[in-house]
Amino acid sequence: MKFPVREHFTALTAAIALLTVVAPLSSCSKKEGCTDPTALNYDPDADKNCDGCCEYATPNSEPTQVINGETYYVLNGTISSSRTLIASRKYLLSGGVFVASGATLTIEAGTRLYAADDATTPFLSVLRGGKINAVGTASAPIIFTTIKTVTGGADRGNWGGIILNGFASLNICGTPDCTAEGEGGTGTYGGTNDADDSGVMKYVRVEYAGKILGTDNELNGFSFNGVGSTTVLEHLQAYKGSDDGFEFFGGTVNLKWAVSTGNSDDSFDWTHGWRGKGQFWVVQQDAVTGDNGMECDNWETNYTATPFSEPTISNFTLVGADDGSANHGMRLRHGTKGKLWNGLVTGFTQGIRVGSECDAYVADGSLAVKNSAIYSNTTNFNNGGAIETDPTNSTSGPALSGFVGTEAAGATDPSTIDSWFTSVTYKGAVPAGDDWTAGWTLGL
Repeated sequence: MKFPVREHFTALTAAIALLTVVAPLSSCSKKEGCTDPTALNYDPDADKNCDGCCEYATPNSEPTQVINGETYYVLNGTISSSRTLIASRKYLLSGGVFVASGATLTIEAGTRLYAADDATTPFLSVLRGGKINAVGTASAPIIFTTIKTVTGGADRGNWGGIILNGFASLNICGTPDCTAEGEGGTGTYGGTNDADDSGVMKYVRVEYAGKILGTDNELNGFSFNGVGSTTVLEHLQAYKGSDDGFEFFGGTVNLKWAVSTGNSDDSFDWTHGWRGKGQFWVVQQDAVTGDNGMECDNWETNYTATPFSEPTISNFTLVGADDGSANHGMRLRHGTKGKLWNGLVTGFTQGIRVGSECDAYVADGSLAVKNSAIYSNTTNFNNGGAIETDPTNSTSGPALSGFVGTEAAGATDPSTIDSWFTSVTYKGAVPAGDDWTAGWTLGL
């Protein structure tokens, strides 16, 4: 059968057009390459994963040490780029470990890190501009301890603890851009950004830290140096350190749900113009050793240096123990200001001691303790002034089971003072029916 010329031409044109469309489609192929972003040779332009071509870092290329038949991955020096520590490994801190500016150290829930017993002073220091992202859980806390918990002889002061350095302001220079050097060579801190962010720590326990290097050169369980207010600190424990459990050097960082257990010096300490907030703080002293539940300073060299130390704290339980020397539940001195509510202070030589240099602040209310029970201390008040005569305070309080127990009578809701606070209507930190310390903390 023959087509007319016009029909033959039309059919031929259609066939050519069809081939033009189909040919490129049939010849197109996907680019093969490594599509795993965790691989060393990841190809973001690859459409199809290659067969076995991805290359990965060899775990054994990292420094390791075998102790009692178990492998520990060694951390030392400076972490200059972001890194993640995984719970399936155990880590050994040797000497000062620094998280550099621009880097984030992420630590998975349940990870255990051990300070080496190698003639160094191990510590973890997050430098200004660096961040930590350590988020554990009640059932899988992140634990920093000493390798001597494995090899034997674990004791207070075996290592230097955790240090966060921020850009928030201090009061020790007399200038707005004041900076200082951290004790033990742990980094520069301070600046002008009170909203600075050093990261997040939740459900983290530090054991046997607080290395004493010399006079006024001491490392703590947790040291917060010029740390800013957008840093998140929740559910932290400092356990059996040789110096302070928690110390704040200036800054504006807040701390909620904190436990200081059996520390040799002060359980909580602030100085250099700390202006943060705190809620649900626990102190449990050990009869073996201990000093103040809270040691509260503005600056020991200049009592009127600004910005003043002036924190806001609610719901604290301070339980003292007799180690044979005088101790204080709260020692308010060296020009500190601050307002504290809903506390239980018991078992100390002196419940609250106020330095005479703070008398004017007690009188005008810029240093106040209210809605609190200061009871069963050898002496409840020393120079308490308006704190002692405040009608919202009492010298009787609840029987505690260790540090567990609260009292509703005479409490105030701190959320009406500042929205950061959790709304509660009791004195003390740990209700008997809601022991938030259970499972992730160690007791005496």
